[in-house]
Amino acid sequence: MLLFAVLIVGGIKGWRIYQKSMTVYRNVNALRGVVQISMLGSEIQIESIKSELTSLQRDLNDLNEEVEPFLWLAPNLGWAPVYGGDLSNAPAILKVADHLINASVTSLNAIQPIWDGINAQESSLDPVALTKLLVDAQPQLMEAQKELDEALIARRNIQTGELSLRLSDLLLDEVDPLLALMDDGLSLSTALPSILGSTDHEPKIYLILVQNEDELRSTGGFITSVGRLVIRNGEVVSLAFEGVDDGEDWTKPFPSAPWQLQEYMNTSVLILRDSNWFADFPTNVQWAEYLYLYNHVHAVDGVIAFDQQFLVMLLGVIGPLEVEGAPYAITNENVIEYMRSAKKPPSDDLVPTDWYRKEFVGDIADAMLNEFFAGRGNDWRGLANVLKQALDERHLLLQFDDPTAELLLTKHDWDNAVAPPVAGDFLMTTDTNIGFNKTNALMNVSLTYDVDLVDLTAPSGTLIVTHENRSNADVPCIHWDSGQIIDDDSYPTNRCYWNYLRVYKQAGVKLTDATPHFIPGEWMILGRSVPARVDELDEGIEGIQGYGTLLVVPGGRSLGTSFDFSLPGSVLTRDDGSNQLTYRLKVQKQPGTIANSLVIRIHLPNRSQIESVNMDALVQDDNLLIETDLRTDVYLQLVFLVP
Repeated sequence: MLLFAVLIVGGIKGWRIYQKSMTVYRNVNALRGVVQISMLGSEIQIESIKSELTSLQRDLNDLNEEVEPFLWLAPNLGWAPVYGGDLSNAPAILKVADHLINASVTSLNAIQPIWDGINAQESSLDPVALTKLLVDAQPQLMEAQKELDEALIARRNIQTGELSLRLSDLLLDEVDPLLALMDDGLSLSTALPSILGSTDHEPKIYLILVQNEDELRSTGGFITSVGRLVIRNGEVVSLAFEGVDDGEDWTKPFPSAPWQLQEYMNTSVLILRDSNWFADFPTNVQWAEYLYLYNHVHAVDGVIAFDQQFLVMLLGVIGPLEVEGAPYAITNENVIEYMRSAKKPPSDDLVPTDWYRKEFVGDIADAMLNEFFAGRGNDWRGLANVLKQALDERHLLLQFDDPTAELLLTKHDWDNAVAPPVAGDFLMTTDTNIGFNKTNALMNVSLTYDVDLVDLTAPSGTLIVTHENRSNADVPCIHWDSGQIIDDDSYPTNRCYWNYLRVYKQAGVKLTDATPHFIPGEWMILGRSVPARVDELDEGIEGIQGYGTLLVVPGGRSLGTSFDFSLPGSVLTRDDGSNQLTYRLKVQKQPGTIANSLVIRIHLPNRSQIESVNMDALVQDDNLLIETDLRTDVYLQLVFLVP
């Protein structure tokens, strides 16, 4: 009788739990539907989402109250067929759901005023007003971050491999991306007031590096101008640009330049305009800040570097602009041509004494700020999309002293550090124009990476980098005294191309062969020939082995340079006790480039079976061909079975 009573009570309790679980499940589906409809439309229906979240929060609380007396049993129910893993992980799953929903509701309440201001039909929200709204929202945002941190802790306690297929897919495909997105959003929202100078009594000062990719350098382009941005409470207190041509105080003890600059450009010391010689942006930031202080009193709170393409992207949202001195409106379609032409002196015989060939940089910046701070219908969503795209495509490089912001930049590889993956293959190439010209405007670059995995005990790779110079075929290769070439003195693009090519691989790689190029002495500034050699580089980048070589590409010519590598066994990972292997490859993009062509060929052992590949690939027998480009970093993952 007692057992019978227990079974009846247990059955009733189980039925109530099932009913409440199904209510929660239906609410989840309703919420997913509202979110999907919002994403497909032009506006996110924040009120509808809040309403569904509130209902879900209420019903989940009811479910928690119903199951709480029995949760201590859950870890012992893993033996149950089909749903044993779901039951044993139930306490952690419910914690994730509870804290995630709390974080979502709190976040939406916090951003509601900001969202309303951004999406108003005639939005007058300017950066100052946006900063104030962010500051006002900080208490709620910090509370939401605490809830999210609890959800992340609980998520780490869920054994995904034990879950049923439906619950596992929901967790991996929807919940995990949502957790990551919320973590990024809350991190950014709590860091922005500090970045905008609103969390202490002092304004923030940022060093701006204006880079010209027509004269390509490792992290974007030759530093043509530097700026000093002072911002407080979201308001630009001052923004001033200065040239880097002849402003150095030569009484200071400048550090020695990298040996390549000394030998190939006759540059004995490292100065601010060459501080981005290094491929690793955090290294360049340290040198730029150090050398900037040679001529300036105040230290800076971060560095902002961008190239011409970033202005093109930005003007697509903000423009067109009326720029002082420009004879026409500046748009995303003509801004690069305008900047190139603006460096030419006036055609009149009398050039004004105060004329400066890079003054247009400050004029464009002033016009942008005037337009942006006017608060006339700013497209904040469009601006946010452009900033993300520019960071992904490495046309905008950022460094902030704020630790939260810096962690966010590092997490998404937006810090532009040369960073190999924890496991797998790695490749990065950088071009550095050392020809005192702007010939990169006429260069095409393509990469072919051939990976041989036929012998799994000795993987190897061959890289071919091809440079095509579309300058005139008859242009003489005069390294320094380009005044002898009189067709484009003010903006010399029609030139031979002097380039120091660097190739970066993960530690453990060995260079087995290469095809470097001999450079005759009459092509070099110092008159000394350069033998065909590959330099083994030690640039202090953790986990990286670098190689460099000098090449010159005459006008109208193409030049291919190949490198053969012996790869470490770590490029492949194998599941324990199985014949399934995974090959991963990260190809990191050089800032300042648009979308260099990239071809990847992979050769597998005979009779291999491809399980999955995350990129479009042409498969023929045991070979794969992938044709893509380096608009952003490329991440390849290939899973295959060997006989």
